[in-house]
Amino acid sequence: MKAEIITYETKNMTNTQRSILSKRLFGFRDKTKNSKYIYQRKGILASFPHIVITKKTFVLGTRHVKHVKNTIKELGANVKSWKMDITYKKLEKNVGKA
Repeated sequence: MKAEIITYETKNMTNTQRSILSKRLFGFRDKTKNSKYIYQRKGILASFPHIVITKKTFVLGTRHVKHVKNTIKELGANVKSWKMDITYKKLEKNVGKA
């Protein structure tokens, strides 16, 4: 299967922008009523097969790369990617684990 390694750089971003980007990609825990209710909000990577290598680097199937790269660029980060081949089973194991 064709895939891409995607990495992004947040040097020129504020802490707020970095936080928004991280939440949008990986999701977050939402607490309400003094932590009485806790909700897990999913990020966009949760619905795509992927492998997280480091905090800002992950492998993603080529079908979903354009959507993820556009999201990262919209929020002001610099994106780089490299093409690669990987078996689908390795990516499939990681669906929903962002």
